[in-house]
Amino acid sequence: MFIAKNKVRMNDTDMAGILYFANQFRFVHDALEDIFEAEGYRFDNLVNTLGMVFVIVHVEADYLQPLKVGDLLDVHVEVEKIGSTSITFAYNIFRNGTELVGTAKTVHVCVQTGTKTKVNINEDFRNKFLKYTPSNNNPHKNNLG
Repeated sequence: MFIAKNKVRMNDTDMAGILYFANQFRFVHDALEDIFEAEGYRFDNLVNTLGMVFVIVHVEADYLQPLKVGDLLDVHVEVEKIGSTSITFAYNIFRNGTELVGTAKTVHVCVQTGTKTKVNINEDFRNKFLKYTPSNNNPHKNNLG
């Protein structure tokens, strides 16, 4: 598991002062960028280095508790599945480290940048991300945020 840190900010909320629903995906995507960077894959360099991108083809989320400005978040990221051309990430969002406030899932397909066609995930990438599967209970904490 990988843990990314974040915080609910004023611009994340709606007029009632509660997290605007779409912004839960911002926290999820921030955590995704953090896990990629932790493994040496900066998003801005992924295209140039590997000639591939991971296109999101499915998302889902559950909102279990309202969030408000100042709430500190730990986003736990696991790799639920790595297929030949796709990878599924599962996220659990905790307030103050203990209270589960939301969950999400994103499915990404590996696409070659030039042709925009599906390609196999390379072995180096696969090997780096296998450690984040639930069967490998080795937490990798990130103190960003």
